[in-house]
Parts: sequence; structure tokens; C-alpha cells
Amino acid sequence: MNTRRFGLSILFGAAMACVASTGLAEPPPQAPPASIALRQVQAVRDVPRERVVLQTGFEEGQPLWKFNGHELTDARARTGKRSLTGQVTREKQAVILEVPLKAPPGQRLRIEFYVWSQGRTGCALWWKDASGRYPVTRLDEAPPRWSKIDGDVPFSPDGSGVLQVVAPTSHGSPPGRMWVDDLTVTATDGPPALGEDVRSFPAVAFDPVDKTAYVAQIARPKGRLCVEMRTFREGRLADERTLTDEALAAPPAAGAKPGPLTGLAAPAVAALPHGCILAVPVERDGRWKVACIVCRPPMAGDPSKRPTATPRTPALLDAGGASNISPAVVVSGKTACVVWESNSGDARGIYACSVPLDAAATPGKIIRLSAPDANSYNPALVALADGSLFAAWDSFRDNSCHIYGAAWRDGKWQGERRLTHDARIERHPRLAAWKNEVWMAWQAQSFKGIRINAVNEQRVLVARVDADGLKAPAGLAKALWSGRGLLVRPQIAFDAAGRLWLSARQSMGQHTGWQATLWRLDAGGWSPPAPLLHAQGRWQPAGLAATDDGVLAAVQYDDLVQTGKTRGVHPGWKSDVAVVAAAAPPAESSPLPVAPLEMPATEFSLPAFREAVAADFPRLTHEHDDRELTLFWGDLHDHTDLSICARSTNPPGGDLFANERDLERLDFCALTDHGYNFDAPQWAYNAEQTRNNHDEGRFVTFLGLEWTSSANPPENPSKPVGVGNAQRYGHHNLIFLDSYHKRFYDAYDGDISPADLWKRIGDAEFICIPHELADWQHLGRGNPPTDWSFHDEKLQPVAEIFQARQSYEYFGCPRQSKTGTPAGGHYYLQDAWAKGIVIGTIASPDHGGGMGKVGVWADKLTRRDIFEALRARHTYGTSGAKMGLFFSAGRAMMGDKVARPSGPIRFQVRAQAQREIKELVIWRNNKIAHRIEPGKKELRIEWTDANPPPDKRLWYYVRIHCADDELAWTSPIWFEK
Repeated sequence: MNTRRFGLSILFGAAMACVASTGLAEPPPQAPPASIALRQVQAVRDVPRERVVLQTGFEEGQPLWKFNGHELTDARARTGKRSLTGQVTREKQAVILEVPLKAPPGQRLRIEFYVWSQGRTGCALWWKDASGRYPVTRLDEAPPRWSKIDGDVPFSPDGSGVLQVVAPTSHGSPPGRMWVDDLTVTATDGPPALGEDVRSFPAVAFDPVDKTAYVAQIARPKGRLCVEMRTFREGRLADERTLTDEALAAPPAAGAKPGPLTGLAAPAVAALPHGCILAVPVERDGRWKVACIVCRPPMAGDPSKRPTATPRTPALLDAGGASNISPAVVVSGKTACVVWESNSGDARGIYACSVPLDAAATPGKIIRLSAPDANSYNPALVALADGSLFAAWDSFRDNSCHIYGAAWRDGKWQGERRLTHDARIERHPRLAAWKNEVWMAWQAQSFKGIRINAVNEQRVLVARVDADGLKAPAGLAKALWSGRGLLVRPQIAFDAAGRLWLSARQSMGQHTGWQATLWRLDAGGWSPPAPLLHAQGRWQPAGLAATDDGVLAAVQYDDLVQTGKTRGVHPGWKSDVAVVAAAAPPAESSPLPVAPLEMPATEFSLPAFREAVAADFPRLTHEHDDRELTLFWGDLHDHTDLSICARSTNPPGGDLFANERDLERLDFCALTDHGYNFDAPQWAYNAEQTRNNHDEGRFVTFLGLEWTSSANPPENPSKPVGVGNAQRYGHHNLIFLDSYHKRFYDAYDGDISPADLWKRIGDAEFICIPHELADWQHLGRGNPPTDWSFHDEKLQPVAEIFQARQSYEYFGCPRQSKTGTPAGGHYYLQDAWAKGIVIGTIASPDHGGGMGKVGVWADKLTRRDIFEALRARHTYGTSGAKMGLFFSAGRAMMGDKVARPSGPIRFQVRAQAQREIKELVIWRNNKIAHRIEPGKKELRIEWTDANPPPDKRLWYYVRIHCADDELAWTSPIWFEK
């Protein structure tokens, strides 16, 4: 299909995406789509220029370099006759092609190449300049077909650097052979300038009557919270207003005064004749409500000279519960309709309400659209030409995650229906209407094994919603999936000529951000994708609003750190919003060719994952010491896309919480992004999403971070770094009881010890959890092991015995971490107990989720009860699958420290798993005291230590090992004289 790139212009202000192939038929040959004319509106700068720095297919006469392990071959080529090939035959080998580059300083480089793998070996892309070497992106297991690898790097200040194409690599990947072809490097100017204030989550709407655009965005000027409303007319910024605390508050009831504004979440905006309506979640007094504000400019005078819409007193929509968030709003006639997500009732649901545009009228009745017993999220809404409405949302039910929808017609909402049916996880629908047709864009994703928070496939889809199913536009697979990598958060709109416009965020590499990318579809086919900005941003959607000849896009972009080199004290990162116009020549509307949606085959199975981790393990209770304790499950170590380590594959916070709440059916969770990736606005946002994802009595969220001490010098700096003299102080997670805690903490702010950290935190209630206890991946540097010379039983009550790197129980233990220290006696958890440290046991996954869970025996499912149970060490950890485990000795239970009785000590163990328990071991002072091979899924045993040794302190704990190689470890019980 012969298509031409369309043009873009930046209106005001101051991001890239990837994925793979389907059975959808390509469109028949047609006239190519007309190009979109570039029209400069109001630009901060010209559209960034792009030029090719390097291009080679390794053909005769094209650039070649000195090879070290690679060789040219004509056995396989993507284009032309030749490619480059290399092979690794055992673990931890790599073949590296080094490409020296020069370009003007201050530009960004976009690198792409293609690989074909034999043996599913891996590849990676690194950048090296005067400041060091850092990773750009990698593919752990490349398939036996040509796959696109791409990444984005800022060029070094001196204009030179070395690109390292590592292909193949068996560092974390299987050995095998790999072919490389079609290497291209392009350079672009830097992004538009960033403002001083942090702006994010833009929403945009266009009033075709007044030819006026409205943009709403969250702003955090100097730590304050507000909504900025910007008005554009004739391609220019006409006015800008700020809605602060008072403007977002409803009139107080008699004798009541609302508390201060403590949180804002992503807004929505819809145009109406001569104005707009804003819907924005606001938090006061611990409750989130949706504030709806009708904004109308004066009706008299020249429309081009009217001031910005003046906001009226807001109506507050509250379906109950403490969290009303994620609104969508449309205008139909004299009424607006708002749909949103609320945690009212027994499950999160989607609610709808009409909001009259007449200031004297009150909002209508609030109605729940989604099923009452299933969690539902991320609503979208559209108005059709005939006055009807359609809403869509994603929901977890029946062991799957899909899109559901409901129509409003004849004055009432109809029953919901399921819209999608793929095996993948389908989320984040967005809607648009062409006359009376409903069109939907959404994302579908999957992951490997049980790594639930590490996506390896993330597609964007588009389809027309018909009564008999979804109809996809022709050419969808080639336009959106072929070589696109990871794509997130689609937005969709139709212009007046019936052309479909689609935006999505495309991954720029493992450690960078997401570029906003735009496509257009008309009867001639799909346009090539075009970056809305040559700049990185977060996953935030690039909102679209249809205009007469195209669309307006509101795009968040930032300078968030892309490498691990930016750590420690810094002034904070910047985030801003650009409004970009895309246009196409006038055209007659033509129907878009469609066919029933066909998804590519997948081996992914959500039911199989949930079975592997025993997601639906029965709720257990246990009577102990006149208390009925309940077993609750959690994850206290997981990362979102804020953490630089795996930004492209770790999900945003809302998705991570949904994964834990639904797919794993956990009871509590903390986001623990690296302290060095926070600044004040990011920390405030982290706290807000923690609070608005909390479901009291159903799903508890904790405010947390990872205090990542990796670079402090060893205790004896005059001696070589090695076992017993590693860099200090190891990695720790901080979990705060108060979800409004104001400060974050970065281990790179100086030579700060854990004791210094605890002193800085002061009187706030928190727990500190060491992890990667005996890690030796960088030989005592980078990820140093835990420094056990710092300990506090109250502040550091538990340690992470197991995570994605596997077990740190003791040197030589089952499923020992491959990166663990090569000797015992220093860092493993048994080593800590041998040093006299009283610390309990948990497990949690770290990056990617799934591997490692916390089991907590507590009175109730509240923040306070879970926190106190963690502090009391009434905990255990598992390697991934849920299993029941309770360990006691009389009135003492796991985690307790009690006086040593005289004479024998009698123990009780209760264990339950979904697979046979092949081994149960009771350890005493790090030695096996009792061992059985029960061969059962469920058991209760009693065992008496008839002759305890005379040691001053004894500690006992239980480990079970199941037939599927899953493990669980209790906290010890300590007996002291």
C-alpha cells in the first residue's frame, strides 16, 4: 500500500510504542490515502527535524565495521542478499558489534534493527559514551522470524558515542545463533522546551460551533494541586485559568466545612455549544469524588475574543465508597452524561449519572452499569448521532479479563454485554462514533510464565462494535502490529470526513519512556505512523479531539531519567503538555472496509497462570490463643513503570493494583519504586494512586518505596571488595502506615546507613524490609548484599527470603539464587539468625510480579491490622503459589519471641497446598531437627523436641517443599533464657 506520512503542527506547550501479527486480511489495492497537510498553528518551535545518521543492510558498498565474533552471510537476509550472524554455545556469552557514531550534540538517536533467532537466544542494545555504558533495550528470547528491535537514546554532549548491538547473548537467555539485518540510526532535534511546573494527564475537547478547543490538565506548581484549563481559538492560546482548591469544592452543608484538597486524578472534558464540561476526581477528607464543572463563556461579542470559560460551582458525584475516579463525559442535547469507576459495594464498578447543563438543576440518579460482583475499571463513553449513548469498560470475571459495554437508549441503560473474547488480558477501552456506529480502541497484553507484572506482548486494537461482534478495519495487523513492539493507552476519534484517527503510546526502550504516535485510516488505507512529539513521556494517553479537518492531540512529555546514572539529590524532573494539530485535505466520507476481528494465536492462558499460583486458594482461618486469625495474602515488593530498570514492561500503578487484586486475588499490596526515581511530584502522585486504589476491607494498599543502597563504600575501603567486605548497605523496602506520608527517601543522597535513614524518618510508623539478602550479581557492587550490622526488631521486623532472583535462605538451599554469594556465613537469612538477629520471613516478587508472596495471619483486613501483623512477624513467605502454613508452640506462634520453657518443647504445624507436600522440615538453630515426607496436600502434625540444646537462644522455623517445587518458609519462633 503506497501511503504518505502526514504532517503535524504544535499548537502549544510542550512521546513512541511497539508490538507483532494476525490472520486479518490485508485490504485490496486502493488509491493511497491523501497526505495530511502540515499547518503551523502556534508553535514553541518547529516540528523537530529528522535525519538518517547511519543505514546499512550489510550489503556490498554499505557501511561495515571490524567484526569480533560476527561474520557476514548470505544464508538469510531480511532485505537484500546479506546479513550479519553470530553464535553463542553456552551460558553467559555474548557477541557484540560496536558501531562508533557522531552527530551534533543535543540530538536524540533512534536505533532500529532486525534479528532472527535460532534457539530463541536473546539480544540487547547498549550505548557507551564518555559518561559510561548503559542498556537501551533487550529481547530475552527472540523468535525464529525477523523481529524489530528499537530504542531511543539522548546523544552525548560531545557528539560522539558507541552503539553496541549485542546479538546474540546468553546472559539470561538460551544459547543459540542470531542473524542481524537492516540497522538504521536516525537523529532528531530535542523536544519542545519544558515549563517549570509539572503538568500531566491532559484531556482535550473541541467545540465545532465556536471553533474552540479546551484542554484540561493536572498541575503541581511548587507542591500545590490545581487543574489548568487552557482555551485555544484560531490556532492560538486564547486564555488560561487555574482551578484551585476553592474552585473545585462544592458549597458546604450547613455547619460543615470541607477539608483541604489532598489529591487529584486524571480529568475528562467534553465540549458543548459555547463552552465545556470538566469532570475531575478530587480527594478531600479521605474520600475521592468526581467534581463536574460546567464552563460557559459570555454569549455576547465576537467569539474569537471571548474569555476563557468561567467555571460554575461544581456538582460532586459520589456512588459511595471512598474512591470515585476515572471519569468519562459526553454531551447529548441539554444534558451531559458522566461514567466513572467507584469502589462502592462489594466490587469496583462502573456508574453513570446525568448532569444537567443548567446550573439550577441537580444531577440525576446514579446507576451502576457493571455487574455487582465483579471488579470493573477504566470506563469510556460516546454519544451517537441519534441521541443514544454507549459505554465500555474492562472487567475481570470468569477467570478472564475482557471489555464489556452497555447502551443507553429509549431513556434508560440497557444490560451489559461482553465485547471481547481473546485469551489475552484486554483493558483500557476508548470509544468514538461515526454517525450511529460505535468504534472502540483497546489494548491486549500477555506475559510469560507467572511474571504477571512483566508484559512481553502488548497490542493496540481497533474495531467497530456491531450487534454480531467486532469488525476490524482492513490492514489492522500490518499497520499496528507488525514490528511495533509494546503499545499502550489508545485514543480514537473521527473527523468530519469520517476518517479514523488513532493515537497510542509506543515504548522507546526498556529504560526510557513512551512516545505518542498517531495513525490515520480512511478508505485508502492506513497512513504510516507519525510521532506526535519527538519526546519521551509517561504511559499517559495522548487525548484526541476531532476537528473539521483532522484532530487535536494533547500530549504529556517529560525529561524523566533514562539511565541509572541520574541518582541522588537533584532538582526534580519536568513534565509538560503539548497540543498538536494534525490535518488532512477535504475529502468525501467513504465507508471503512471491515471484516470480523481475528486475533493471532497465543499460548497465553490466564486460567493456567491462576492455577499455577493458586490464585483461588481457599480463605483459611486459625484459632490461636483465644483469637481467630485469618490468612491474608500480599505483595510488598513490586515496581511500576516509574522505576527505570524495566520501564517498558512493568505496568502503571493502576494496572499493577488490578493485577494483584483480581488476577492473583491478593489482599494487600505496596508499590515500591526506587527512591532515586522519585521527586516530590512523583511521590505525591504515587501516594494518590495508592489511596484511590484502596478498597477498605477488600484490598489494602500501602504507600512504599525501595531504598536502593548500591554505591556506598565497603566498611573497610582499603581492602578489596569481596565477601565480608561488600559495598554497603543493601536494598530495603520502606512500607508506611500513613498513606499521606510527605517525604520519600533516596539512598543515593549521601553515605546514609539504615540507622541514619530510620532517624530521618522520625516518628512516622513504617517498617523496613531488606531484600536481595545475599545478592552477588555484581561481586559485591551495584546490588550489594544486606549489611546485617544494622538492625532494629521493631523497625526491621521481616526480611524477604525469596523473590524473582530465587531463595536466600542459606548457601546451597533449594532454589538458591543463581546470583547469591558463593559462600555462607555472612548474608543469607540463616546467617542473620545465627548472628542473633530477630527477624521474620516474607517473600515478594520484585520486578515482574508472580514470584514470591507474603502470607500474614491477622485479625482483620485493614492497613493497621496487616501492618501490626507484619511488625509482630506473624508471617511467612512462599515462592509464588499460595499455600497455607501455621506454626506454633503452645501460646507462641511464628514470629514470637518468648521465654524458654524448661524441658521439652511441643510444636504444632498446619500445612495445606494445591500440590502434594513432598517434604516438611522443622529447623532448629539452622539445623534440621525434624523432617518428614508426607506426600499429602494437607496435614496437621505435632512434634516434640524432647531434648532442646542448652543454648541461650533457640529458634525454630518450618519449610515445606511441594511436588511442583514450590516452597514456603515460616518466621521462626525464638526461645530465650
